[in-house]
Amino acid sequence: MNEAAADSGRSRRLLGGAFLAAVVAFAWLRFSDNVVDNDLWGHVLYGQRVLATGTLERTDSLSWTAAGRPWINHETGAELALGLVHRIAGGPGLWLLMVALAAVTVGWAVRNGAGREPASRWVAVGLLGASVNFIALGYAARPQMFTLLALVALLAILRRFLGGRLSWGTALPPLFAVWVNFHGGFLAGFAALVIAGLAESASLIFPSLTLTLGFAPPPWRPGWVRIASGIAVSALALALNPWGFGLVQWTIQSLALPRPQISEWLPTLPTFGNAPFYLVLFASLAAWVSSRRARRLWEAAVLASFAVISCLHQRHLPLFGLANLMFTPPHLADALDRLAARLPNLCRLAASRRAQLALMAALVVAAGASLDLSVSPPRRHPFTLEVPKDTYPVAAIAFLRAHRLTGNTLTFFDWGQEVLWELPANPVSFDGRLDTVYPLDVMQAHWDLYAGRRLDAALRVDRATVALLPTDSGGVGLLEHAGWRTVYRDPLGTVLVPLAATFPRLAVPPQPVVAGPEAVAGREPFPDTPPALALPGRNR
Repeated sequence: MNEAAADSGRSRRLLGGAFLAAVVAFAWLRFSDNVVDNDLWGHVLYGQRVLATGTLERTDSLSWTAAGRPWINHETGAELALGLVHRIAGGPGLWLLMVALAAVTVGWAVRNGAGREPASRWVAVGLLGASVNFIALGYAARPQMFTLLALVALLAILRRFLGGRLSWGTALPPLFAVWVNFHGGFLAGFAALVIAGLAESASLIFPSLTLTLGFAPPPWRPGWVRIASGIAVSALALALNPWGFGLVQWTIQSLALPRPQISEWLPTLPTFGNAPFYLVLFASLAAWVSSRRARRLWEAAVLASFAVISCLHQRHLPLFGLANLMFTPPHLADALDRLAARLPNLCRLAASRRAQLALMAALVVAAGASLDLSVSPPRRHPFTLEVPKDTYPVAAIAFLRAHRLTGNTLTFFDWGQEVLWELPANPVSFDGRLDTVYPLDVMQAHWDLYAGRRLDAALRVDRATVALLPTDSGGVGLLEHAGWRTVYRDPLGTVLVPLAATFPRLAVPPQPVVAGPEAVAGREPFPDTPPALALPGRNR
């Protein structure tokens, strides 16, 4: 009997190890994804310009459509970090920073959500496995990864502060003072703080109503004044940035702008690709509704708010995923425990040695497959950041450089910062800085150009000497109709110049260079050397 019990315990431990290995390997596969974000060139460039000059640029000098306009660079702290890491360790350093931040942030969230009970810990690991796909959407080398770390820190602080450890409230203002200088996601964090404060205050003021709704009363009673004070001082801390409260006002206004070309600002539709999010969302909702564990009103309110904004914008899916990892595991463990009690035959089958061995083998194979995929094509340089040639116009930019096609450049939104890095003599018309520097009419003129609707007077096409647009963009036809000629085309990008423009290295009579699929095949490493515009004396 003891030997059988020992074998059973050993099998459970081995199965648990295989399950943990599979989840960790899958998380590694997704969080180590090394495709660059379209804004990475800019973030590193801007950070290195500040490092090189020792001053923060407040007006634009990199574009020809917004030159001299005020530039609200709301991500300076993150860009300094990215620029410094790149200066020290190049592309591999940026990739390692991204992976390290993901490990710290997700590990912290799981640890906070797992609790001390073994069942809850295993549920937290399983919930991570189910949530990896949409949490990983926030992990490219860009400022948003700092917001995800700050969010987990905020929720961890709130859990202690609202749990009765009042000294933790003093950590809120410093957190927001740092956060506001790293990424605009501070606004989502501050909204979460306000929602948590209002919910907790309601629990303090109306304890009987809180109990009626099925939520546990607060474990402390210092009053809502302490909560309001924490929120007020945190609000004041938001002014500790180069633009003061003007940055907060700008961030709020920026949320209302249309972003038709940016997929992550689109709604999270119930498609096959978004199925993991909706499965986790509905399972978590069912667990919260049916849970017999103590439920805190402020946790439910914050989690619900992140669920709503995640449905509205794909960009916010990682926020919900991390908050859910911190709040839901105990309730989900309770729901699964009761479900298991209703399915005794299935539980006996799952506990059989044959079933456990089969499941263990499947988990080991899944873990091995994830690790193999993490170093296999399409990844060619898995331990640095890579630029996919079918997404970014590597070949077209090489053509521009080889033929010295310089001057004011009409650029596609996603490619503008790559142009700044690779072609320092080509001021861009538009790039990922969006409304931090560009006026609304110039932004709308670009959306119209890309869609092939019209050439708006706000864009001043007559001032441009070269254009780099997607080959399938409606703007190519618009420019050709307006007297421009195509000089290069591949399946991704098209280069055009005005008919009157003369470039010595272009063929005469003009014959467009047409490249085939080979021009957009494969990936190349993100450059390790600093961009020319980051060096002193090379500023425009």
